[in-house]
Amino acid sequence: MMIYHLVKMSIGVSVEENTLKYETIIIKITTENWRLMKLCLKVIAKLNASEANRYLNQIRYFQKTIHDRLDEVDMKLINLEGEVFDPGMAATPLNIDEFKIEDKLLVEQMIEPLIMKDGNIKKQAIISLKKVDS
Repeated sequence: MMIYHLVKMSIGVSVEENTLKYETIIIKITTENWRLMKLCLKVIAKLNASEANRYLNQIRYFQKTIHDRLDEVDMKLINLEGEVFDPGMAATPLNIDEFKIEDKLLVEQMIEPLIMKDGNIKKQAIISLKKVDS
């Protein structure tokens, strides 16, 4: 406990404040990584198959390293794309007003990821929905 007080006095910021600061930075970087990855996937879709495969492999590797680094700090990026929409999801649907309450909906696109740490929501996802054809 004494070391904690010395650290706090020496830098003027508590360990909890520093931890929160670093978590916030990790969440922002992860979110921007998600956006960049989605943009790259759109560009890759326009390439021929052999070129596309090479770039897809690079993106998969990069995404794996991001997930591995998040695991090191007990954080998880949860991909909701393709999931059946539930109003209790930790996500904000941008286009919910386009549907009726009885419509069965899927998460079509995750614009920003859901990020969790130790089972707690650190950042809600931002999503768009689509109606499931019956």
